[in-house]
Amino acid sequence: MGLRFRVNLAISIIGLIFVLVTAFILIDDRKKSINEEMEAGTKVTVQLLESFALNPNLASRGNDPSMEFASFLRGVGRVRANEIRLYDSSNELVYESPPSEYKSGRWAPQWFANLVAPARRDFRLNMPIGTIVITPDSSRSVLDAWDELSTFGLILIGFFILLNLTTFGLIGRSLRPLNVISSAMSSMERGDLTTRLPRFSLPEFDSIGYTFNRMASNLEDALTQNARLALVAQQSSDAIMIHDLEGKISFWNPAAERIFGFQSQEILGKAAQLIVPDDLVSEMDVIQDGVLRRKRIEYLETKRKTKSGELIDVALSIAPLVDPVHQEIIGEICAIRDMTEHKQRIAVETELLENRKLTQLIQEKLEEERKSIARELHDELGQCVTAIKTIGAAIANRASDKDLETNKNASTIVEVATHIYDVVHSIIRELRPSALDHLGLEDALIDIVDRYKKQSPDLDVAISFDVGARKFGEKLNITVYRVVQECLTNAAKHSSATRIDVGVGIVVRSQEGDMIRVSIEDNGIGIQSDIEKSTRFGLLGIKERVQAFGGEVVIVNPEKGGTRIEAYIPLHSS
Repeated sequence: MGLRFRVNLAISIIGLIFVLVTAFILIDDRKKSINEEMEAGTKVTVQLLESFALNPNLASRGNDPSMEFASFLRGVGRVRANEIRLYDSSNELVYESPPSEYKSGRWAPQWFANLVAPARRDFRLNMPIGTIVITPDSSRSVLDAWDELSTFGLILIGFFILLNLTTFGLIGRSLRPLNVISSAMSSMERGDLTTRLPRFSLPEFDSIGYTFNRMASNLEDALTQNARLALVAQQSSDAIMIHDLEGKISFWNPAAERIFGFQSQEILGKAAQLIVPDDLVSEMDVIQDGVLRRKRIEYLETKRKTKSGELIDVALSIAPLVDPVHQEIIGEICAIRDMTEHKQRIAVETELLENRKLTQLIQEKLEEERKSIARELHDELGQCVTAIKTIGAAIANRASDKDLETNKNASTIVEVATHIYDVVHSIIRELRPSALDHLGLEDALIDIVDRYKKQSPDLDVAISFDVGARKFGEKLNITVYRVVQECLTNAAKHSSATRIDVGVGIVVRSQEGDMIRVSIEDNGIGIQSDIEKSTRFGLLGIKERVQAFGGEVVIVNPEKGGTRIEAYIPLHSS
């Protein structure tokens, strides 16, 4: 039974009770009124007839008194609502009043007459002229009451029907938002949490709509957050598991399946000790004791056991699982990170760092050996060649006029010694540029650029320096110099370039800090080499030198053609 029907039924019952009470009051009132009217009419009739029947003149006329009285009654007719019958002294009916012509032929329903009509009784007057019987007739008064009450009843029924129809319509119109609310709740039940109610004209329904929309928004936010948390747990690279205070696992995410090899259906409901090595079971007791004291554990490095029995290095983060209602600890949430690759990476990085240090040490020793060899060549071989050249020149001068053959051989010795001297100085510059020790990095690079210009007149080589890139440490200076030297050599030999631009400066990188940037760009044929996979000794040497300082080398092929090699060296490495 719907609310609309119930409200309408309640109003109908209340209206019916009102009608019945009103009808009872009216009928009772009409009953009393008819009774009083009958008694009053009867009294008036009795008094009238008694006064006329006892008139002494009635018997002195010489006629039969009963006939005279009957003649009087015929003239009077009906006296109000009373029937009058006259009997003579021999009890013969002399006169009977005619029936009432008022609303003749119509009668009130018998049940209504039984309700309102007074008890029918006769009044007998024994007179000298005979017997007069007066019978009150309330049928006309009852009919009048019936007509009045019928009209009033029809009005009440019409009003009752109109009230019901109006109430039914108004309630239906007022309850129309319930259909919208019911539809919205059904949509939400089906999972559509975006459902919202419109504004309603009635403040009660508008308040319900506002509360519903706020509830839907909060529920949508909560479910969205829960979905995100569930998605995070499902897609997390860390193993996440939840177990109760008895140690039984109740949640096991895909990462845990991947790391430990146990599928969810295999491990759910089983003890968490299944993945704990035997010698670390006591560790679990310590952890659980801390959880019971509401302590959190962050990145505890330990070991765990896979399905195959393999021990893996892990880092545990554990937090107590608290019942939000009673604030009691019901278990623990454990995030497990596989540290195997991390430790391997640390080992590789440590080894790489050691290799870089070794490479840097080798480069330093190599540069020291080069410097030592260059010094020996300059001090020993250079002086010997100079002495040979001087002796040869002296011999040539003394034998110029006397012995032409000796002069010629001496001149040859001088030429060869001069060539050897030039070659030695060239080797010395390759081994250890003297300008780098005496003049600094900028002049040393300008010197090497000038030499390449002299060796290749058709090659245009330009160099640019930042102001702050002129004073580095000795190790960085020699590294920058060797990078530029090797790149210029490669470009001059292999690129078929007509122009080479060399740039040395300092750039700022937010993560690495300030870095030295060495750029060598040519307009040649370009190269397609990956610095990590290249087998060229020149590129490998550049990479090893730069990486020894924690830097990187990048090869770029510009759209306009050619090749650009960029070396980035941390400035703090100096």
